[in-house]
Amino acid sequence: MKLRIIFVAMAVFMLASVSHAQFNAGLYNFGPNLLMNSCTGGEPLGPDCVVRIYWDANNNGPDASDQQPAVGDGFGEANYNSFTLQSGYDFGTPGGFYVDPTFTISTLTPLPSRYYLVCDCGGVKWTSSVITILNGLNDYDMGALPWTCETTVVPCNGPTNINVETVGGHHFLPDGAVYTNCFNACAGTVVTICLGPLRIDEQPISGFGECQGTPAAFQVTPAGWVYNSGTSEWCLQLVIESDGCICFRLDDILPAEHGGIDAVARDNSVVLNWSTLSENSIASFSVFRKIAGHDAYDMVGNIEAANSATGSTYSFVDNGVVNGTSYEYTLETVNLDGSREAWGVVVNATPSANLAVITEYALHQNYPNPFNPSTSLVFDVVAENVVNLKVYNAMGQEVATLVNGTMNAGRHTVSFDATNLTSGLYFYTVKIGNEFTATKKMLLVK
Repeated sequence: MKLRIIFVAMAVFMLASVSHAQFNAGLYNFGPNLLMNSCTGGEPLGPDCVVRIYWDANNNGPDASDQQPAVGDGFGEANYNSFTLQSGYDFGTPGGFYVDPTFTISTLTPLPSRYYLVCDCGGVKWTSSVITILNGLNDYDMGALPWTCETTVVPCNGPTNINVETVGGHHFLPDGAVYTNCFNACAGTVVTICLGPLRIDEQPISGFGECQGTPAAFQVTPAGWVYNSGTSEWCLQLVIESDGCICFRLDDILPAEHGGIDAVARDNSVVLNWSTLSENSIASFSVFRKIAGHDAYDMVGNIEAANSATGSTYSFVDNGVVNGTSYEYTLETVNLDGSREAWGVVVNATPSANLAVITEYALHQNYPNPFNPSTSLVFDVVAENVVNLKVYNAMGQEVATLVNGTMNAGRHTVSFDATNLTSGLYFYTVKIGNEFTATKKMLLVK
């Protein structure tokens, strides 16, 4: 009888020592172990790749028996068990991530709370090492931990640049001759085909024929043939959508005549001006725009042609742009029969916020973010007012007062130097008179 009493007492003691707890993990990765589309480097994985959270239930590291925690509001359930890399783009780090809200799970202590991440996307599988999530709210830099990588898809091997030497200009092809170049293309790549040396008035006439094997799916960028005056080449870009073969066919190189074109940057807009030397059977001009450094153009306008034999001048205002971003523009001539001809000339413009008219109070996201060690904080003041701008750490403690006084109306930029602070999440709050208060967060990564 005494022995049973002792066992009962021990059981009561063990139950009393186990309690419910909530584990909150802010998971982020801004390097050095960014998730790439190759185990040996390559490009960062895209924003739609999914990262899954696994529980190391048997306490022996990642293996096939591990499961994702259930999602729900009950005991042993998490608020989510997967997320995309989209948050990494918000912070300017492709291939990285920052979870918001934090990953949260309710369970018992002192049971181990060991988790790891798996991203199986883009032909590779990335698996992080195991972390032990502590009770309470904590941040975990997954980029500072070792990751393992394995290739799940054999990479496609195809060219991204094809150069055709056209000695003799538009006499490169004898009358009636056709030049053909067949090659394998890989999904997700951009293949650039360049012909030269050629003059700006020697534009290629081309197409695509049948090839041996499975044809690749692809799109020709809206700009069509673009002339590079630096290399004296005409270049065409193909956006490859699926693996396969492509047979490029060059039918002829014909003279073409173009007028002038230029782009003028304004506040939140760009004015595009162009002219023609002569027009015949032309229906309209299509205006194409892309962000500098990107691959694909978007059509942003269509202007009816005057169809004048002596030429004409045109203007188009693009209001769909953002100050501080560089854009590239080009034109296509749309003929009355529906055919299109690319101008082959690209112009650039960067709209400026210098003339911006402030109509409402605002606190903008700092840049860069993440930062090391300094960043810029931007806020808008509608009319002269008292402004207070402060920075706080994750514990809510004030670490810096950047502005405390009267400021004029307009957009203001204040620099914040965090040289003496440690890596982590920080918050900045602006209070403008009694009219406006706002808070945003930023991440210091050293």
